[in-house]
Amino acid sequence: MTRRTDVVVVGGGQAGLAAGYHLRRRRLDFVILDAAAGRGGSWQHMWDSLHLFSPAEHSSLPGRPMPARAGGA
Repeated sequence: MTRRTDVVVVGGGQAGLAAGYHLRRRRLDFVILDAAAGRGGSWQHMWDSLHLFSPAEHSSLPGRPMPARAGGA
């Protein structure tokens, strides 16, 4: 049986995962291919952990939930 895929994303790093997020929101069938077995691309080999150093409202990572503002606003 042949599987139909709308989009093939090459690379599972930050850009590939961001592309996957937007493709899922558009309800497209896609696959992300990467040489590594796990997600995250080079992040897992270059840094002990990933911590955003900017406030969440300036984060460019799609799909990352924003924290609630103080005072319920």
